[in-house]
Amino acid sequence: MTRQRLIFAAVGVAVAGALTFAQPGRGGSQWLTAFADAQRTSWIRTDDKISVPALAKGGFDQQWKAQLDNQPRGLHGLAQGVTAAGVTLFVPMSVVAGSSNYVYGIDNDLGYIVWQRHFDAPLPAATAACGGGITSAATRIVRVDALPPAAGRGFGGGRGSAGYRSLLGEPGEGVPAEGRAGGPGRGGDPAPPAGGAGRGAPAGVEQGARGAAPPAPPPAAARGGQAVERIPGAPRGEENASPFGFLFRPSGVAYVVSSDGQLHVVGLPSGKDIQKPAPFLPANAKWSAPIAVDTTLYAATSGKCGGAPDAVWAIDLDSEAKPVVSWKTNGGGVVGAVAFTSSGTLIAAIGPGQAGADGKANAIVALDPKTLQLKDWFSQPNAEFVTGPTIIRHNNREIVAAATKDGRVLLLDAASLGGADHGTPLLASKPFAAAGASVGGEALAAWQQTGETASWILLPVKGRLTAGSPASNGAVSAGAVVALKLADAGGALSLEPGWISHDLVSPATPIIVNGVVFALATGAGNTAAERGSAAVLHAYDGTSGKRLWNSAKAMTTPASPGSMWSGLGQVYVGLRDGTLYAFGFNDERRAITAPAAVK
Repeated sequence: MTRQRLIFAAVGVAVAGALTFAQPGRGGSQWLTAFADAQRTSWIRTDDKISVPALAKGGFDQQWKAQLDNQPRGLHGLAQGVTAAGVTLFVPMSVVAGSSNYVYGIDNDLGYIVWQRHFDAPLPAATAACGGGITSAATRIVRVDALPPAAGRGFGGGRGSAGYRSLLGEPGEGVPAEGRAGGPGRGGDPAPPAGGAGRGAPAGVEQGARGAAPPAPPPAAARGGQAVERIPGAPRGEENASPFGFLFRPSGVAYVVSSDGQLHVVGLPSGKDIQKPAPFLPANAKWSAPIAVDTTLYAATSGKCGGAPDAVWAIDLDSEAKPVVSWKTNGGGVVGAVAFTSSGTLIAAIGPGQAGADGKANAIVALDPKTLQLKDWFSQPNAEFVTGPTIIRHNNREIVAAATKDGRVLLLDAASLGGADHGTPLLASKPFAAAGASVGGEALAAWQQTGETASWILLPVKGRLTAGSPASNGAVSAGAVVALKLADAGGALSLEPGWISHDLVSPATPIIVNGVVFALATGAGNTAAERGSAAVLHAYDGTSGKRLWNSAKAMTTPASPGSMWSGLGQVYVGLRDGTLYAFGFNDERRAITAPAAVK
């Protein structure tokens, strides 16, 4: 070994040793796709920093804010970010998409912009219905089963144990990497047999390229005792390779769709395309939050923006040809983001419309994840869905929840959406939105307290609530988050308000982190021309509704709809003016990293 190599190796070991001891300060959770997971629950099950007892002690506050170049288009500005830990050395990062064809890599500790990309695709004039630009978040690959992390993982004192693991991994396991289908650093569950269903186009399905289904993905490879994440579409044996070893190995990719409908696979360390962009959606469409599951990425288009049909789309990430299949609703528009059951079935909500032959409106549909062929559905003429589906596991049964225009929450059995007649729900709640009010956000949120049989479904309402709703935290006129307790007595489901938040202006879909419910009053008006009010973030005990904290006057303008996410022990909110805020505990990680990062 040359003298130069020896010096380089010694410096690397010294840096690794010094910064490894800094790792326990880092938070414990990641947010890999919009609404947190494949079930779209907006629920982070465990976190090393955030918990009800921790917030009750105080010290949770604004940590930083960063000004981004993105300009809003219509009501939309910044989307939810997706997070990653240990990107090139020890930088925890959020990848944030902006409506004006921007995407950013943000250092979660300091708010430093590590990189930014601007896609040169043309932007049409924004209208109230079709804002154009990037209309939703980036995504990373997620698993569909949403199982809690194995006991004993992670650092810190959060309830349960965190899914995050130190950069160096567990003893004897080498460097952790995200398993393609099997969770952090394990390389996934055993791969299913290769082959599977063919790719012939069933009724209602279009495809841009034909061929046999790709072979089932292998689990993450192992090289020198270190787990390696294989990026779909990357040449076998070259994934995440680095001549300098684990310290400089890239930590995966994020998937972003630009306004021209091109899918970009961007490397987390630099934001550069690591594969040739592939055509995915019609240009200037309005699409829902994409999600990458296994080797396929999904999104849905609505509103006929850019002439795009109301449809669900899927692109094969592992094929060089990147074939695309789609399922047209032939009826109503797709509402919100698609979700997945633990078995991998795709669930989508369809809004009102005139249904043609084999078309669907006012419906929840189940599609095959490979072919997008219709498998099952629920439909009722008066069920005008206004949120996408949220799926929660309750007493060993998967339940699909979605809200209707009148503020009802419908619960369906994921195994048989509407029963034999395709029109019978498990439960239809009473309306919670008064006349003239509406449901806020694009989705419900859901969670379950460990060790309890009751589950919780969180409904954001914009406007007044129906008469008789409990005033847990005072009168409600502008809006609120209604926490509905789902119970099961002898097989009979019930869904009643457990608590209601304070009065919130235009509440967004809340998020749940380790039993803490974060409710965002976006302050947004009904149109882009309305000035609105400053956003305020509130934190509640998820079971009692007691407010633990609020951001007061920290933020000065309205938030972008759907711009709140969590990860790595913090909560992030993007405002319409491009300002990004981070809230968390002022711990040692900033004290350790700030001197080296701030110049």
